[in-house]
Amino acid sequence: MGAASGFTVDVSAGGFCAELMRVFPKGTAVKGTLLVDGEEFPFSGRVAWAKQGDFRLNMRGRMGVTFTDAPEELRRMFGVGPSGTPLPAPGPFPHRG
Repeated sequence: MGAASGFTVDVSAGGFCAELMRVFPKGTAVKGTLLVDGEEFPFSGRVAWAKQGDFRLNMRGRMGVTFTDAPEELRRMFGVGPSGTPLPAPGPFPHRG
């Protein structure tokens, strides 16, 4: 399908939402890299849902991508261990009030 660049929003350990001028159809296998704090992390995934934008109005479309393969370090950043199980939340946090 070629290369595409866009913006990621709502990133989690399971995947992310991407804003692009042209989105891919649901079910499309995708590969790419996510840039986090200046470091690139490769991933593979599948488009879970897609909503077309309107290029005439310069409106980006959105698509949700579910990770099928992502580095352990990337998953840890977003709260999932190597087996796919959620990691405990960091804490305890001091009470303010």
